[in-house]
Amino acid sequence: MDIGFIGLGRMGSRIAKNLLREYGKINVYNRSKEKAKEIISLGANFFDSPKELAKYSSIIFTMVSNSEAVKEVLLGNEGAFHTARKGTYFIDMSTVEPDVSLEIYNEAKKNGFHFLDAPVIGSIDAAEKATLTIIVGGDKEDFDYVLPILQKVGKNIFYVGPSGSGSKLKLINNVLIANTPVIFGEILNIAEKSGLKLQTVLDVLKSGIFGQILSYYENRIVHKNFSTRFSLELMLKDLKYAKRLASSSHCKTLIIDCLLQAYEEAFKKGLSQLDYTSVVKIYE
Repeated sequence: MDIGFIGLGRMGSRIAKNLLREYGKINVYNRSKEKAKEIISLGANFFDSPKELAKYSSIIFTMVSNSEAVKEVLLGNEGAFHTARKGTYFIDMSTVEPDVSLEIYNEAKKNGFHFLDAPVIGSIDAAEKATLTIIVGGDKEDFDYVLPILQKVGKNIFYVGPSGSGSKLKLINNVLIANTPVIFGEILNIAEKSGLKLQTVLDVLKSGIFGQILSYYENRIVHKNFSTRFSLELMLKDLKYAKRLASSSHCKTLIIDCLLQAYEEAFKKGLSQLDYTSVVKIYE
């Protein structure tokens, strides 16, 4: 088994290192070779393009920033589909539009490849510890084949339906996550400006059903620690994808519309590369 990994960002680099640790070798590609230095030093084989990597890989993971990027590394001029052998498995862990997942799946089928959309839920800590949740769409037999490999990098792994299903569920999950700092930031701002003692408010709220969630976000929302784990720019991208998904299904988007307004305001304030929780700065 020859594993390839395309995309060595905050999450991808950690997942790739776990695969290298488990299997002893891995082929990697990243647009910036600088980001690959650490994993190369650990023994990974670096290739100058996805096209070259695909020649020597039978199972290829992708984890890149958006729909355009995943299409580029698979279908573009230097894309992996041009040189991959028939029977190659592609596992896309990127957060992309479901229609794009389905488009790539259909193209894979035409070429005799297997394709799964398998986005992940979890932070860089979960990626490092191999405890990610992985939600997979595609053919069930393909899922069953790669499940032992996914179990090397994730803890909770779900087959959720045909191609595009994993991408849909990931966007739904990210809407929930995007909402959390906005609603907490808003209510804490109201509490403080209306004369309540912030610590008293926190103590009361943490004693209720939102206690665990608020405890998790307190360091960022209250103490303004916005070191980047998942950037605001990427969260805004996911909200736009979620809006398109909802619109294509003729669903109301009252909350998503408000979240888009909040994250776009934060983006215009120059917060794009900070953690998505920095969205609370719109209340300052």
